[in-house]
Amino acid sequence: MTDIKYPISEIFESIQGEGNYAGVNSLFIRFQLCNLTCSWCDTKYSWKKNSGEQEYDIEKLKGLIRDARQHHVIFTGGEPSLYRLDLLADRVRKFHVESNGTIIPDRPLKLILPDGSTVERAGMKENIIEQFNWVISPKLSNSGQQMNSEGMRYWSDKSWAVFKFIIQNVNDLDEIEKYVNLYHIHINRIFAGIEGSTAESQMKPELVDAIIQRGFNYSPRLHIMLWGSERGR
Repeated sequence: MTDIKYPISEIFESIQGEGNYAGVNSLFIRFQLCNLTCSWCDTKYSWKKNSGEQEYDIEKLKGLIRDARQHHVIFTGGEPSLYRLDLLADRVRKFHVESNGTIIPDRPLKLILPDGSTVERAGMKENIIEQFNWVISPKLSNSGQQMNSEGMRYWSDKSWAVFKFIIQNVNDLDEIEKYVNLYHIHINRIFAGIEGSTAESQMKPELVDAIIQRGFNYSPRLHIMLWGSERGR
């Protein structure tokens, strides 16, 4: 992969289901490939190269964004920070990035991924990407992944990022608190969402009560509540 090639898994219109912009009408651009293999990931189809739509060159993808009717454009994946997102930006729209937070965006990257693909790119320009809404989703132990301390240190220092943790039970809130204290993250920047890909999995008021009691924000999964695990939603 190079700076001007973007492997896309799918492009679709929907509402943002999670995080600090939940409910907004958005254009989603889902990139292929990921550097993690979370056990409960609900977009595993995006992990591998050639898993979706096609490879876009930069001009074609910028044209698609330019012609979109949505003001909000959400880069998701997979892991979108594998690619030069700053080259896709314009001054008209609000850009969002849904990232696992393990990759430092303004540093050059050369990485061999779990499926054997190699991704290489130059560093993104911080004066551009700091205008994006970064939703960083560090992986708790329930994902089967290791917490990335370098990424946590980087993102905890960035006022233009919020954190979205996926929980399965009350014990996961203890783990979130540990990282909040360790990296000195204000609780206003913390969102907790409930793992699951069915509407029933999201109907846990007692768990939301526990999130509220800790002082965290609740991140709904509106797309799951409305459409379940339907792809392109």
